[in-house]
Amino acid sequence: MAWLKAAHIATLCVWCAGLIFLPSLFIGRARHPSGPQLRQLWKFTWVGYRAIVSPAAVLAITTGTGLIFAYGVLVPWLFLKLMVVGGMVALHMYCGHVLGLLAEPERCYARWRSILMIVTACLLILVVLLLVLGKPGIGDGVFPDWLRQPGKGQELYQSSPESMRPI
Repeated sequence: MAWLKAAHIATLCVWCAGLIFLPSLFIGRARHPSGPQLRQLWKFTWVGYRAIVSPAAVLAITTGTGLIFAYGVLVPWLFLKLMVVGGMVALHMYCGHVLGLLAEPERCYARWRSILMIVTACLLILVVLLLVLGKPGIGDGVFPDWLRQPGKGQELYQSSPESMRPI
């Protein structure tokens, strides 16, 4: 299990660094570099996103999921952590969206938006660290039973009225 935890930490570090670093590259775009500089900056950012940060994100989530099942950790703080990781995933996807928009040479990305993305990434990373390292004692009554027990969502779905079922 030590190798799984080490792989999770390593890939998580790369992913988190990418979530902070990518928006800082978008700031470089705000200065409107000239032709060859613009292409070089965009290629560097694109390769970083596609070849380094995205695979690290997938591996971090995969190894994290493996750790959850390996250790059987199903505690309330974990659900909060997974919600914050969902925010990190959304930010990662937004970085890809912005990168796609910046493929057009005439496009520019506002400096304040990049700074907001960096601050958001730092806050999400900090909250994940606080939850994982602090393991706060959150009472069991905070979340409903169907959320805390695997398979309960399926029971909820099956017991719903006919009018609520999908067509």
